[in-house]
Amino acid sequence: MSRAEADVINGLDHQAYFDLEQAEDQRFEYLAGEVFAMGGGTEAHALIAMNTGAALVGALREQPCRVVGSDLKLHIAAADKFCYPDVMVLCGEGDRGGIYVENPVLIVEVLSDSTESYDRGLKFEQYRLIPELRHYLLLDQKRAHAELYTRTDPAAWRFEEATGEGGVIALDTWGAELPLAELYRHLDLP
Repeated sequence: MSRAEADVINGLDHQAYFDLEQAEDQRFEYLAGEVFAMGGGTEAHALIAMNTGAALVGALREQPCRVVGSDLKLHIAAADKFCYPDVMVLCGEGDRGGIYVENPVLIVEVLSDSTESYDRGLKFEQYRLIPELRHYLLLDQKRAHAELYTRTDPAAWRFEEATGEGGVIALDTWGAELPLAELYRHLDLP
């Protein structure tokens, strides 16, 4: 099947979705039987995601947590969804060695023009269905700007933001801080 034919496929079960990804050697998002081809990112997107993963590894070094990038699938059972967040933090033992995880404590998405409304809207709505999720971090790709949503109880989220290279995002769950200068390292932004 060509990439154009696979842009949207309807009616696949989970195994057919896994098989499609293997056969096409491409990543797809899955939502309740529909499969959507994922596009590539920019250098800025890749640098911000990698810098954020590295900063999280350093900040959480003494915690029982693992930081993973966008090669690992996330399954949101309550939405029947599989997707690839830019960065996730997994804490505790949980399942290891599988092809997807279900219990991230933190999810990071780097915003782009084509995904920003989805990342802020429907995708965040789906992420909120994950009981273990405590933090959702959105990073602007065009300027040093971060927005952090922190779950304060099952149905409430606190919003904080930081702007500019001197800005800092505080992750209260671990008593850790992420300086925006590190997250946006090697980027020439206004």
